[in-house]
Amino acid sequence: MNKLLILVFSGVLLSQNAQVQIIHNSPYPTVDIHVNGSLAVEDVEYRDNLGMVDLPVNTVVGIAPANGEVIAEFPFTLEANGNYVVVASGILDNASHPFGLLASGLELEAEDENSFALKVMHGVTDAPAVDIYANGSLLVSNLSYGEYQGYLQVPAGDYTIDITAHGSTESVAAFSAPLSGFGGGTGVVYASGFLGSTNPDSVFTLVLATPSGYSVELPSAETAMLAQVQIIHNSPYPTVDIHVNGSLAVEDVEYRDNLGMVDLPVNTVVGIAPANGEVIAEFPFTLEANGNYVVVASGILDNASHPFGLLASGLELEAEDENSFALKVMHGVTDAPAVDIYANGSLLVSNLSYGEYQGYLQVPAGDYTIDITAHGSTESVAAFSAPLSGFGGGTGVVYASGFLGSTNPDSVFTLVLATPSGYSVELPSAESELDIEEILISPITFHVGQNFPNPFNPATTISYNISENSLVKINVYDLIGNRIVELFKGNKNAGIHNISWNAKNALGQDVPGGMYLLKVEAGNLSETRKMILLK
Repeated sequence: MNKLLILVFSGVLLSQNAQVQIIHNSPYPTVDIHVNGSLAVEDVEYRDNLGMVDLPVNTVVGIAPANGEVIAEFPFTLEANGNYVVVASGILDNASHPFGLLASGLELEAEDENSFALKVMHGVTDAPAVDIYANGSLLVSNLSYGEYQGYLQVPAGDYTIDITAHGSTESVAAFSAPLSGFGGGTGVVYASGFLGSTNPDSVFTLVLATPSGYSVELPSAETAMLAQVQIIHNSPYPTVDIHVNGSLAVEDVEYRDNLGMVDLPVNTVVGIAPANGEVIAEFPFTLEANGNYVVVASGILDNASHPFGLLASGLELEAEDENSFALKVMHGVTDAPAVDIYANGSLLVSNLSYGEYQGYLQVPAGDYTIDITAHGSTESVAAFSAPLSGFGGGTGVVYASGFLGSTNPDSVFTLVLATPSGYSVELPSAESELDIEEILISPITFHVGQNFPNPFNPATTISYNISENSLVKINVYDLIGNRIVELFKGNKNAGIHNISWNAKNALGQDVPGGMYLLKVEAGNLSETRKMILLK
């Protein structure tokens, strides 16, 4: 992609260039882009947004299959220092809707900080002319394939976008457009895919693409108001029914059942009832749209010291790589004190109390002996085998279950591994591998977790692990590399740490909504995470 920058200095004055946002919306092929006979960008995939690049005002853009020869060329005459968006649309070797590059003027900012400058483009070959409604009001009328609707200044807010055939009021598809965090910005929303497709890679959708290179498929309005929740029943003995917003949702959930991932409305009241009985407890939740959560039913019915409740936490669906396992630990044993947890003799989790979760730890996918001790003690209370060799790339919650002093096989103290897929297994007991002489009080590896919640407003928390005492620097940047605020600089001991950001800059001022980059450095190691602030 850097070759595009080289073109600027290859004998062409800067004043003879234009700035072009390039979007690939021609279904399926990955392509290379040539500019004036030279290879400029390789391996551009369907729905990629290249952001702003400099092109000479007299430009011939050539399109080639990846690693192939140019099969189509398109000459452009652009205004010096002008701003444009170019969308590759149509279908190769299709006479009715031939492949082409469709250009239009581009704006780089809205009229004010409370507005969003929106351009709409129709790029679906098998769709008729359409009308577009935003929150029930007509936004665009009679937009045909290949056409752009000039910029509309809309208030920066959250919208439901309905697509109808022109002249009809019946919605063909509805999408959620959360633009609250985009005040002052601009973007192109383009229709992509095929209207009749069931292939997930080419299903009809709307895509928001900004000049910065940010791109996101807008979720369907039906799913936009849902969150995905893994439900685990860890309250001893009773088989229960689960009600959602007053309706029976799941029957006969037994002790230690793992329901896997289920869709719940973002504003949900979960009711718990004995099997075939009336609801005896209700728990309201406000969830993030499209967020992932784990909810563990814990505690004991009619017990004042440890009352029955639903304990929620964020959920990750995959590890950082195929050689790791993303592990979350939860303490669900009412008669057990705060504990320390060791893996193969190394301290993994410290001072975990009943009802608490330990945020995700990225551990190598391998086989472990897990020792449980009372916090501050080195005497193993129980040891379990955790064979995670076959779980590379996956995630799971290991929760402590039962009663510490029970001899009843149905409620004896144990650890249970539960994955988002619905898989669940009690970890077998093992001989302890705790060697007091070789205890390493450090996490398995250096890792920066995804901030939670994300998106967020106005505060979010980041967890990170460091494997040795290190100089730690934590900074927040915008997408073009400007440092917004230094959150921390100093020495930290090996272990697991948390830090929060309240969406303010170095001067203590609120920052605008949008995407930010969090960078954590520990010694010569560093990791970066993307964070989305919605306002």
